[in-house]
Amino acid sequence: MIIIPIYVVGAGPWDPELITVKAIKVLSRADVVFYGSLVNEEIINMYAPNARKIFMGHVRGDAHKEYVIKAIELARKGLNVVFLKNGDPVIFGRGIEICREALRNGVPCEIVPGVSSFTAAAAKYMVELRGVVALMAYPDIDYDVKADVKIVFMGTRMIKELISKLDGDHEVLIVSRVTYPDEEFHRLNNSSDTDNVKAPSLIFIVRRDGHGGDSA
Repeated sequence: MIIIPIYVVGAGPWDPELITVKAIKVLSRADVVFYGSLVNEEIINMYAPNARKIFMGHVRGDAHKEYVIKAIELARKGLNVVFLKNGDPVIFGRGIEICREALRNGVPCEIVPGVSSFTAAAAKYMVELRGVVALMAYPDIDYDVKADVKIVFMGTRMIKELISKLDGDHEVLIVSRVTYPDEEFHRLNNSSDTDNVKAPSLIFIVRRDGHGGDSA
């Protein structure tokens, strides 16, 4: 039997229109779609209406690996299996991890890149990504890294801590729930109220030397 590859597909940040042509083609052939809590289910309904949907929620560690093992079992049975990941699956999305596990078990795997939430947010609010750009995700935050723009994923809970460590040479821009219907933009300083910032959010720490962004 020819084993069909598992596909790890980037769905974009939320907006169903921010998905690639290749992703649509892969989804149209899917028998089973695994997806998490940040994926817009409308994307599956639009592009893989006949597929079996397996909702993983927000899983980590061993719980996530169990879904990967299940996907490998289904692929060995000849089914078209897709992991649909929000944004781009190689940017804090476990895309590489999934494929390595599949390959270790003799199942081919291919990653289809997607529009990342940070590029979607930067485009909408004109945050110029130039010079040195550093991507970080909570809890692995390096406050001392030298960069013109630092972007923190999954950092909603540590916003107060983060802005308390900044000096006057930087500004903090937060985009919450980018491309969701209830998207919000915040420009923060040390006295800002951050208690009501919605997750998921992206935090942009921008050096004040002309690399800033416009407010909404």
